[in-house]
Amino acid sequence: MNFKNAFLSFKIAIITFLKKLQKDDLLLCAQGLTFNTLLTLVPLLGLVLSISKIFIPQQKFVEQVFINIAQYLTPEATKKVMDTILELVKKLETFPLGKFSLIGYFIMGLGLLFQIEEILNRIFESSKRRNFIQRIIFFWVCITIVPFIFFMPVYSYFYLGNFSNFFILLILAFIFFLMYIYFPAKDVPKKEALIGAFFSTILWTLSSYLYSFYVKYAVGYSKVYGSLSAIPLFLVWLFVNWLVFLLGAELVVFLEQKIWKRIPIDPSHPYLKLYILYLLGKNFIEGKPCNIFEFSEYLNVSPILLESILQELEKEGFVAVRDEEVFFVKPLQKINITKVVGLNKFQELLKLPEGDSFSQKLSILTKNFSEITLEDLIKS
Repeated sequence: MNFKNAFLSFKIAIITFLKKLQKDDLLLCAQGLTFNTLLTLVPLLGLVLSISKIFIPQQKFVEQVFINIAQYLTPEATKKVMDTILELVKKLETFPLGKFSLIGYFIMGLGLLFQIEEILNRIFESSKRRNFIQRIIFFWVCITIVPFIFFMPVYSYFYLGNFSNFFILLILAFIFFLMYIYFPAKDVPKKEALIGAFFSTILWTLSSYLYSFYVKYAVGYSKVYGSLSAIPLFLVWLFVNWLVFLLGAELVVFLEQKIWKRIPIDPSHPYLKLYILYLLGKNFIEGKPCNIFEFSEYLNVSPILLESILQELEKEGFVAVRDEEVFFVKPLQKINITKVVGLNKFQELLKLPEGDSFSQKLSILTKNFSEITLEDLIKS
């Protein structure tokens, strides 16, 4: 591969990755996950505090939580959060966590897990879905072990000392890895999932440092809101964490699809839309359904670039895309190819499947180009 082709492949891979991020609405997804996390947090915190009594003296647990929180919040916000936690601790001493709190945690936790699964299925482009029983069993296991996972950082600080930070990063990478592997309803390559997990862990470490720096030296929340600054700062911190997690998932999909190894096509190619219609029309005549992802695998091109071409064809009134399936909205004999592509330039598509045959047919028909329909092109 020469430098020009290598640069084109790199450019298309980056454009494809950015289009995928835009298509999946990561910012909106992170906002939704942040909101659902807030609903789950209070009963989850009660469970973590209840579990901590078994392994660590409560005073030591509260002290370590205070040290961790102080890294990411202003002094006023830290005081507000710690007052809330201390009040919760006192209430738990008098009234242990009851069945209604447990029920609330499980209901809110199920809602959050359902949302995580749905978002990851969309990111990983999974058309499969687990049945209801499989979901309940899987989510029940997740909800059961989550309080222990949240307890692990404090436990490691208490018993591992200087090694606790490294241990926490390993645990975090392992959690990311498991979520990327098991939450999507499809088989995810473990190698790519592991790379995505380490990427998310590194990005989380970097974002944590930048966020703590931002809180201590850049923000004016504490001057404006006082103790109430804990609310917006905490929301931002949750949002950043979920965004890091979703970016790691996007990287796993990018590595899985190996965009850089696919045929680098130029979406502005004057005959590309007609070529796509030509292959879709052949499938239609042969009675074959056309799924975007299966079609992209056949062409060996990025599904995102293919989808962008199909969106243009949809806007022009030739096809309709519904649930990743492509349908014609006009009879083939009424699609005039001059409406699809201009006559000013002819380029070959030899690298793509059936590209040479398509080019030969097109060259034969150019004499009466203005009268040729898509059906004529396919049957010629």
